[in-house]
Amino acid sequence: MLIRSCSSSFLVLASILSISAAQVQRSTIDFSNAVQDPQTGQLCVMQQVCIADVEALSRLLPAEPCLSEGCTCTSDADCPGNNGRCVACNCMSCPVSVGADVINPPLTFVIDTTRSVKPDKDSIFNLTQRVVNRIEQGNVNIPSYLLVEFNDRGPEISQNVNVYPITQDVEEFKRSTLSLIFESFDGGRDSIERLTQGLLVACQESPEKSLVVVFTDNGSKDLKLKTEILRLKKKKELEIYIVLTPDYEGRPNDESLRVYHEISEVFNIADVGADTLISRVQEYETENCL
Repeated sequence: MLIRSCSSSFLVLASILSISAAQVQRSTIDFSNAVQDPQTGQLCVMQQVCIADVEALSRLLPAEPCLSEGCTCTSDADCPGNNGRCVACNCMSCPVSVGADVINPPLTFVIDTTRSVKPDKDSIFNLTQRVVNRIEQGNVNIPSYLLVEFNDRGPEISQNVNVYPITQDVEEFKRSTLSLIFESFDGGRDSIERLTQGLLVACQESPEKSLVVVFTDNGSKDLKLKTEILRLKKKKELEIYIVLTPDYEGRPNDESLRVYHEISEVFNIADVGADTLISRVQEYETENCL
């Protein structure tokens, strides 16, 4: 019978000796095969012991912390290999995470700054700031932040997409997000925007294994860019979330939504709420490493 226990050893002599005399059974020890320990000079024998009441013995074993369901480790020492680290109670290979702290994935925001988003301006600002605040409050070590904005001035990517300098300073990242100006131009007189252009550039500029979070209120032109976005996503091992603001203006049967779901995990804030997105971002960051 197997004994289920979190103890690292079954050598619990003190506990066994506490058993009352009525529970002790006599046994004969065979010293015919005994060998002398070279360090202590003591005679050592190997003997098979069969335990009738394993549950009673299990209760005598000293308790140690048990692994929670779904966990594989409690510390880095439990994880094999030179790069093995215990990340959110699971062993992962983290070749870049040297030293005491685990390095979590870089974070990229891609934000639609067309005029139609303006009514949702406070929502976008609120969401982005809450996401970053939650990460700051948690035990997360993000090495870099990148901000990309996209608009609809015309057909060329260079007209529509602006990339801010990558930074290690989370406060600078927050200030850049708050400084965004929401305005429309001649190319944006129709309803759909240029999300795929912004996301493509973000995939090109983001470090490997980044979490890329895109905010928009509408569908997108240039859906043919999906193929290149998916190629870069796979090559650079990116995780992509597309966030639809509460006043999303796209049609339910719009082709853009189908492409959004093929590219990424989609969060419609009107349906799932902001807390779901914020928790999901935090979970991804804390459960992954570089």
